[in-house]
Order: sequence, then structure tokens, then C-alpha cells
Amino acid sequence: MSEQDNFKTLLDAGAASVEVRSIGNGIPFSIVGEEYHAHNLESFLPVPVRKRGAIITSDSQGFIDYLNKHSTADVSTIYADIDSEKSRCILVGVIDDHGKEGPQWRQHTCTFAPKQAVEWTRWMSMNKKPMKQVDFATWLEDNLTDIASVDGMPTGADMLGMALAFEANYDKRFKSKTNLQSGGVQFEFVDDETKDTRTTMKAFERFTIGVPVFDGSTSAYPLEARIKYRVAEGAVTFWYELIRPDRVFKTAVTDEVAAIKEGTDLQVISGTAG
Repeated sequence: MSEQDNFKTLLDAGAASVEVRSIGNGIPFSIVGEEYHAHNLESFLPVPVRKRGAIITSDSQGFIDYLNKHSTADVSTIYADIDSEKSRCILVGVIDDHGKEGPQWRQHTCTFAPKQAVEWTRWMSMNKKPMKQVDFATWLEDNLTDIASVDGMPTGADMLGMALAFEANYDKRFKSKTNLQSGGVQFEFVDDETKDTRTTMKAFERFTIGVPVFDGSTSAYPLEARIKYRVAEGAVTFWYELIRPDRVFKTAVTDEVAAIKEGTDLQVISGTAG
């Protein structure tokens, strides 16, 4: 037997002293027993007396669509909790927010928590992490499609050539390095110190990637990276350092927020919906 049937049975049988009333917002309640306990009876209505819900979307279009379906311009508000340094972006649309006409319940929300793009996550996860020469070469090859063609920077083909040179010399002993006037460093390796088996390899100083920040985005944002190295016991360790990824993240967030604001025509406030 359902809860509603049980309640109806109690009413019919007179098992308790019950008085059913309705408060101003239409929610029925009962006063039961000698101690006058109040019970909310809204769950017995065919539909709720007001909208409630905590929806979470992972794409901006879904966020826009839901807000357009339920929001009211003078009442609904979007709160943007953004921290570019920590790569955090959370937007909360409070559909029944306090408005000029008076207070609201603030119990109907839609949250936009965008997933970060795979490319962005991969490059951020290995940022500033030293790798063996051959591992660094493999990393570059696996992510070669993210290399952007920018004037004054190595192309994808240039980076592939460097990676292949890294692999070809990974088991040789480091001998010396020379800083090139054109930028970058030239390394010299030897197979055997007693023989003239020297080979050279050039490492670029910087390169640029072009990747989306959020999943589903068609915008590839340029981001510069420095190539760094360390020599120890005849071996060279490499890594890259992304230059101010927080600025790129902030740009991507600004683009998303602008599109949401235009798509919903709602006010966006920097902060949290506490």
C-alpha cells in the first residue's frame, strides 16, 4: 500500500485527529493529534506548488537551453565562480533568485560545470615534469597534432624532426652544448670517448600549441611553451613549461560566459550562489 493510500485510510478511519489546512503559497498541511504536529502534504498533490531542482550540465548549450526554458529575466541570475590559476569555472543559474519584486525561494538551480578538453588536460598534466630524452620524444610524437603553426616558431614537421633526433641519440653519451644565435641549443653526443663518433642534435627554445580548453569547443587557443633541459651523468633530461596557461584559460572562460550571456540575456555576477 502506498503512502498516499495509508494517509487516506487514516483519514477515513478517523484514527487520528486531523485538520487539513493550506498556507498562502498553496502548500497543504495537516495538524495531527493532541500535540498538534504539522505535516507537509505537498507530496500528495498532483503537481508541486513550485519548481525545485538542482540540474547539472556539462555543455554550455544545454545550460543556455535549460535557463531559457525556465528563467525569468527580472528574477533569474547567473553566478560565475572562476579561478583561472586553478583552471576552475563553475556557473550557477539561480532560476528563482531574489528579484526587485521581493524574495524568492532560490531552490531551482542549473549548474554549468564544463569538462576540460582532453588536449588541454594532457598538456597541463605533464607541464614542468622532467622526462627522459626518449620519453620526451615519444610525448612530442603522440601530441604532434597539437603543435600550432606560428610565425617564428617551429612547425609540427620541425618538432617531429627534433623528436626523431632525440630518439636516435638517446643511448649516446652527452658531451657538450652550444647556445645558438638563432635560438635554441645544439647538443653534441658521442658513442665512444676514444673515437670520433660525434653527432649533433638541435633542441628548439620554444614552441606553440593550439588546443581547446573546454570539451566540445571548436576554438583552439594558442599557448607558448619553453623547452627546458638538465644534464646529469652524461644524460639529458627534458621537459616543457607552459607560459601563463591561466591567461589562456581566462580567455576561454570569457568567451564561454559571453556566449551564455548573449544566449540567455541574463545578468552574470562574479561570485558564488550561497
